[in-house]
Amino acid sequence: MTAAPPPMHRPASSQPVPLVEVEDLKKHFPVRKGLLRRTVGHVLAVDGVSFAIGRGETLGLVGESGCGKSTLARAVLRLIEPTSGVIKIAGRDITHLGKRELRPFRREMQIIFQDPFSSLDPRMRAGEIVGEPLEVHGVRNPQRRHRVAELFELVGLAPGQMANFPHQFSGGQRQRICIARALALDPKLTVADKPVSALDVSIRAQVINLMMDLQREKHLSYLFIAHDLAVVEHISRRIAVMYLGKIVEHADKEALFREPLHPYTEALLAAVPVPNPKLKRKKQVLRGDVPSPVAPPPGCAFHTRCPYAEARCRAEVPELREVRPGHWVSCHLRP
Repeated sequence: MTAAPPPMHRPASSQPVPLVEVEDLKKHFPVRKGLLRRTVGHVLAVDGVSFAIGRGETLGLVGESGCGKSTLARAVLRLIEPTSGVIKIAGRDITHLGKRELRPFRREMQIIFQDPFSSLDPRMRAGEIVGEPLEVHGVRNPQRRHRVAELFELVGLAPGQMANFPHQFSGGQRQRICIARALALDPKLTVADKPVSALDVSIRAQVINLMMDLQREKHLSYLFIAHDLAVVEHISRRIAVMYLGKIVEHADKEALFREPLHPYTEALLAAVPVPNPKLKRKKQVLRGDVPSPVAPPPGCAFHTRCPYAEARCRAEVPELREVRPGHWVSCHLRP
């Protein structure tokens, strides 16, 4: 059973409506075999996820590779069609809107992809890449060129670089081009899908600080996906931990880093390097591999790797529930 978005993030009558509300979202990919390509199963990539993001807020989403983070991001933006669930933008249900009805919302939602090189067309100049969203949405050419020059300056690039091709930029500069493209239409929501994982450590801080400065200036909302918990802690206000298509813990970053309540979150935090060599952190090595999303284990999906698993964990699916104010966890072992 999957709970609805945490009540503390649901709007009361006197509170503003969250920019994004996702309720029990699922994305199952069919597995087909044989000459007739019959469906013999489903990959449960996203299996009942709920959350909300306020205006000007950043929600960090973390988890191992293959847990469904990128699939969730694309489903929220309707880049892939969800199997079921509800997606609301500023209170408007966009889950089943057609292409024409969805078009105005495309301006409000943009994405920064993980690889800044493969997400840029090598045959287009940088200015054309950044200006393409403006062209698609009917902005006239003189206005478009002026707007692209503004965006280049906004992300720390020179307008004179608009004529360059992607291969003429460094990795950090290419990611700045991707950020400029995402901001071209002044979106309210930006999904950042591991935007700094392909960059050098020295460049990551520059890109993260740029995104935070732009958020303050333009009041952007981010769904920030990453493997690096230190990066997520720096940019996010709330953090959701995802495992095998489900959110297993959801809390403010201070509470989550101070006292994680789910064994999986404990293991993720134990793997974060400590910059001080005099400090010792207890190591917690997870045994076994991540189960297949085609045939997830019964009960708690994490019980096959959990050092504290009990008989109940192998039989009953834990509900995502609030065990402390604002701290939600999906674990039988928490009172």
